[in-house]
Amino acid sequence: METERRSTLQMSGPGSPVWITPPPKPAPAEAIRAKLTEYRRKCEERDNLILEAKKAGFSEVSIAELTGHSRTTVRSVLKAHGLC
Repeated sequence: METERRSTLQMSGPGSPVWITPPPKPAPAEAIRAKLTEYRRKCEERDNLILEAKKAGFSEVSIAELTGHSRTTVRSVLKAHGLC
């Protein structure tokens, strides 16, 4: 039996009442799995773009600046693909 969560009104003395909202329910495992899969796909796109930029002659520093990632991240992607 699942209980329904509701906001409760708590009086904290004189003045305005304070509404306390219960914490959100955890997302179902399937929703989390879908989000993680989407994240992995985006990381693969990022890696491909970094590789393409390096092959086009961009430096690690410029790739990092343009992507917003750290130089360490750029370098690790390049290393993983044998370009560093």
